[in-house]
Amino acid sequence: MRSDEVPKHYPKQSVKHQNQLVFSNKRFRLFSIFLASIAAIVLIRSIYVLVTPPSAEQLAKISSQQYQRRIAPDIARGTIFDRRRVPLAITTKKPSIYVNPRIFNPTKQQIKVIQDITKLTPTEIRSIKKRQKYFHWLVRRVSKNAAEDLTKLGVKGLGVTHEPYRTYPSQVASQLIGYVGIDNRGLMGIEKVYNDTLDHKAMTNLISRDAKGRFIYGEDNSVKPEELPKNLHLTIDRAIQKISEEALTKAVKSADAKSGFAVVSDPHTGHILAVANYPSFNPNSSKSITANNSRNYAFYDLIEPGSTIKPFVLAGALEKNSVALSEIIDVNNGVLQEDSWRIRDSHPSETLSASDVIVHSSNIGIFKIARKLGPTWLASLLRDLGIGERAFRLGFAQQAQGRLTNPEHWRPVRFANISFGQGFLASGLEIVQAYGAIANGGRLMKPILIKAIESADSETDTLSTPVTLRRVFSLKTATTMKSVLEKTVLEGSGKRARSQLYTTAGKTGTTEKVDPKTKTYSENLRVASFAGFAPVSDPHLVVYVVIDEPQNKPYYGGVWAAPAFREIVDKTLKYLNVGPDNAINQTTSSMGTLRREEKL
Repeated sequence: MRSDEVPKHYPKQSVKHQNQLVFSNKRFRLFSIFLASIAAIVLIRSIYVLVTPPSAEQLAKISSQQYQRRIAPDIARGTIFDRRRVPLAITTKKPSIYVNPRIFNPTKQQIKVIQDITKLTPTEIRSIKKRQKYFHWLVRRVSKNAAEDLTKLGVKGLGVTHEPYRTYPSQVASQLIGYVGIDNRGLMGIEKVYNDTLDHKAMTNLISRDAKGRFIYGEDNSVKPEELPKNLHLTIDRAIQKISEEALTKAVKSADAKSGFAVVSDPHTGHILAVANYPSFNPNSSKSITANNSRNYAFYDLIEPGSTIKPFVLAGALEKNSVALSEIIDVNNGVLQEDSWRIRDSHPSETLSASDVIVHSSNIGIFKIARKLGPTWLASLLRDLGIGERAFRLGFAQQAQGRLTNPEHWRPVRFANISFGQGFLASGLEIVQAYGAIANGGRLMKPILIKAIESADSETDTLSTPVTLRRVFSLKTATTMKSVLEKTVLEGSGKRARSQLYTTAGKTGTTEKVDPKTKTYSENLRVASFAGFAPVSDPHLVVYVVIDEPQNKPYYGGVWAAPAFREIVDKTLKYLNVGPDNAINQTTSSMGTLRREEKL
């Protein structure tokens, strides 16, 4: 028989069968390589363990991971109080609904009810039972009625627990206080800055587990917190905050403005009594929060302060004896031409006394006063007043600091602009503290927002001790400037800040804004402001009001910001039981009351 002949009882293999044999051989080889690799890894690991055995500490750690678990207690977040111990942020309990997906199997009718209460779609509800875990949140922090309606359904695997819920009973100072997220951690404002203080640091006691991971409870498993949450006491006064917010809201709406803010400070202590912002939001409703209404403009934004800076230039010149209050200054009939640039006054005059330069807000006059001492002196004065002051930082990551360029680089036109409040930037906090230095007799005070931190055992760490950063003006200069600013309200641009009950002093500001498109000063965009204090003889308050981009003309700070200042002063001083000191107006007001009674 030839070698190529095949016996009939040995049928020739098909090509398909031959391919299957080749594939099987390859799979066998791959499986053999896999087994050999596993064996090599085990051998290498065994040699490593024999050569470098784990320490007792490592073995204990492995054991604890298998048979023990750390449990953190559910403790209420610390309370935020105002300076009179009125709660601004508290923690309560709200029901949350959870399910065991492995046994969660609601009917169509039950799904419909769950949908109505939780606002979940039927698809989302049905998908829960496909999960492999034993726990899943159905809906968190719902009303008591909603929780009762869900439990009444009798759905298998559905349960209720109560979680801490942050609530803000006063709904004031929202941008300052901030809010917390679903995990009860601070997301904005003081809630975020002081999250570690308000939140608890637990010891997370070790709870024993058996081999199947089930907890074994015993007498030694009690959970004891290592550090309880602390309460914060602010210098903010809820009543003053509400007064400020209402006055600011009215002013912004009347001016049809984009936004606004108001800061109220105690000039003698530096305590911040109110920080109002508009627009605002309801911290109890996360749906109401937007990037626009949650911004703390008073702390986070920088503005060109405009004419509110002029009193400090005059005060600094008086301090240096470079000008006398009665000195007559040529203000060029309202137009000063210097080389290729020009300065204008809104209210032209031929001459003004140094005092009237402030009363009538002359750009030309204040520049001529500043020019006597030069750019370096002006830059030093503004920095001494707190522009860009690091000591003003209150812990907010986004808190802005004023910006002032090197005076060596100032051209003459820049020097002129800075003398009347343009060409540099300042924050609302910086301006209000600077005015406090005039109101209190010449001392720049460190702003204080946190009055005290109170521990769970009622031990209090007091942080409200006043801090004088430096003396900016002498008592004589500060007293003189009080009179100048009072005259500004009585006779000048700040007439609408005049109170019928209290003597008031301050200065208006109307600043052109830079158009973001053209990068030049806009013809229509303005910032209207007023800064001042009251009563003049013994100031209890310093108030700075800013109205951003008023649409209704005229755009002046004396028109839109000054009335808000007056309302804040009148209502706040009454609330503080400060007796009226405006004797002339009291008499006029009393006569008016008598006449009205006679008519009745």
